[in-house]
Amino acid sequence: MRAIAIILMMAFFVACNQNSNNDSIDENKLGFIDASVKSEETNLKEKAKFSDTQPGKSEAINRAFENAPPMIPHTTEGFFPIKIDNNICLSCHLPDKVEKTGAVAIPKMHFTNLRPKMKLIDGKYEFSASDTLHREKIETLNSAYFNCNQCHAPQANVTVNIKNLFTPEFREEFGIKESTLDKQFEDGL
Repeated sequence: MRAIAIILMMAFFVACNQNSNNDSIDENKLGFIDASVKSEETNLKEKAKFSDTQPGKSEAINRAFENAPPMIPHTTEGFFPIKIDNNICLSCHLPDKVEKTGAVAIPKMHFTNLRPKMKLIDGKYEFSASDTLHREKIETLNSAYFNCNQCHAPQANVTVNIKNLFTPEFREEFGIKESTLDKQFEDGL
């Protein structure tokens, strides 16, 4: 019995180590372009040119898809790194500042806690993964959203030889320019 088990294990290891069809994919063929990513010769046709328009003077960019984080249409030079206690974006985009600055207000969803409520069980605060999301309005910006550029990126003019076949669809026409997530939250994220 022991000999049969040893023979079966050896056969298994031999089979696992053989590539009978040699179905591996050449790593140089994995990308969108037929070029080496390791070569200094592989470059975009031109360097990305980011907007140098000052905040308040730029034109808003339509969302790429429904509830997509909007692109930043103005220069971000000197804005980074964004830190929880040093975020220049808040000086214009907080709801109480937008009337004076003319900026787009941070959406209501950024002032919402979506984490499940913690329960005190045997002297410890716990929550279960099966608990549904809890939606609680909060007065201050949810600290999960302090780093604006984790979702929002400055727009750059870049020419790439890749055809974009994506066609966005919006449930509401105003969704092209505004977030509709606060109204559609109950539909699911």
